[in-house]
Amino acid sequence: MNMIGGLQRIYHLSLRHAWRNFEKASRSPAALQSSLLLKLMQKNASTQIGRRFHFDRIKSIAAFREQVPITDYDFYEPFMERIAQGETNVLFSDPIKMFERSGGATSTNKMIPYNQSLFDEFGAGTQPWIFDLYRGYPGLFGTKSYWSISPIVRKTETTSSGIPIGIESDTEYFGPFARWFFEKTLAVPSHVAKLPTLAEWKTETLVALANEPELGLFSIWNPSFLTLLMQDLEKRWDEILERLEPGRRRFLESARNSNEGVLTGETLWPRLQVISCWTDGVAAEFLPALRKWFPKTAIQAKGLLATEGVISFPLCGHEGGVLAVGSHFLEFQELDNPKTNGQTVLAHELEMGKRYSPLLTTGGGLTRYCLKDIIRCVGHFNETPMIRFMEKQDMISDLCGEKISASQVDHAFGRVREQLGLNYSFAILASKWEANGPPHYHLYIETDVPNSRIEEAATIIEEYLLTGHHYQYCRNLGQLAPLSWQRVTEGARGFQETLANLGLRLGDIKPSHLARPNLAEHLSKRFC
Repeated sequence: MNMIGGLQRIYHLSLRHAWRNFEKASRSPAALQSSLLLKLMQKNASTQIGRRFHFDRIKSIAAFREQVPITDYDFYEPFMERIAQGETNVLFSDPIKMFERSGGATSTNKMIPYNQSLFDEFGAGTQPWIFDLYRGYPGLFGTKSYWSISPIVRKTETTSSGIPIGIESDTEYFGPFARWFFEKTLAVPSHVAKLPTLAEWKTETLVALANEPELGLFSIWNPSFLTLLMQDLEKRWDEILERLEPGRRRFLESARNSNEGVLTGETLWPRLQVISCWTDGVAAEFLPALRKWFPKTAIQAKGLLATEGVISFPLCGHEGGVLAVGSHFLEFQELDNPKTNGQTVLAHELEMGKRYSPLLTTGGGLTRYCLKDIIRCVGHFNETPMIRFMEKQDMISDLCGEKISASQVDHAFGRVREQLGLNYSFAILASKWEANGPPHYHLYIETDVPNSRIEEAATIIEEYLLTGHHYQYCRNLGQLAPLSWQRVTEGARGFQETLANLGLRLGDIKPSHLARPNLAEHLSKRFC
């Protein structure tokens, strides 16, 4: 066994306790969830939020539901500003370590504070996953990994009081020992994230990946992130080969020639075991493009993990992700039962096939925080539900009262695929303002089909949007002009780079068919 394999065996052994704790919790999630909640109430009773909602009086889940309202980010924004200015004991009692921007599809405004309690809660959800991953794919032992590392295309940031802003690598969600371990097994060194430009980051990432014969795991978020890297590698093949060690260069040239010149992930990395990425919701549309580069490699769906907290994580051999009942206190709003009057169900009460929206109460200070995700219960692991992400609830664009939602747009694109069978590698709808005339929605699309087919697609999308009362009303009044379209090249790349330049981590930009209005001007400039 090589040194890497030995380290991985030791680290895997160290995670056995976390796995056993989770497996025990999965057999009695109700008891553990109640205990987690009451500990959080006790710990944060003296904070500003704790005094406001009388955490000291909460001795049961029923009292918690009665005293604390359901919240969203708008509620917390004033508290976040106080924390950013250096005020303590606002949402949590322990010291803040950093802020992280929300990795939403189109927003760059949310700032989530991280303390040690929140990091520990992430660990309670990620450590059992890592244990199960290496147990399910034993070929990972002795290999290296690529964890999503985003370039810093801006100067290192802090708040006005000096609190750091931003996580560079996914490995920062783990504890000190785990981070040390991952540093020893990374295919691309973490310092690559500190390169000053996207171009330098991309080049060094490609060289490091191409030069690594023992790569076993890609852990990314958006599937298109890896597809774009592979496209760049093929486009710059000769240039990258010149930067490689001679033996590695000869191997890659020979391997590609023996594969009739076709470049695939399996050709480059014979030991590659698994790709961990989003596969649900809109992300599913990016999987065929990824499969062209990795036709044989196993793909494991990511669980539902947000900047605010971890809701689920995947298990080998199971559909969906298991609820991370050992991490945060979880509640769920029922979406298929309109008569609930705002009441929630608990983690162990989810029913097979039903849709819900999760609420988080975390050690990071968020209480009954609505993520505005839609999930479906798809099974159980022991007594703990397994879920799949379906779509977002809160993606809304509203120029003049039309209230276009992401789910509407996604359904419109579903009709395009159903009626036309149209294939595209990138497509997004964004609002657009004109100097002379009313605003309208503009389709940016990358596809090989003739213009007439794109025109048909735009017509189908417009007709579906017109079934919405508010959109139709705004169109009839002339407040909105008809939908327009534009063929683009390298659409996914341009979209990702646009959001990265606005401060989002490049690796975890969430797929969506709808861009919010704050992106319209940037997209118009990028695709002009």
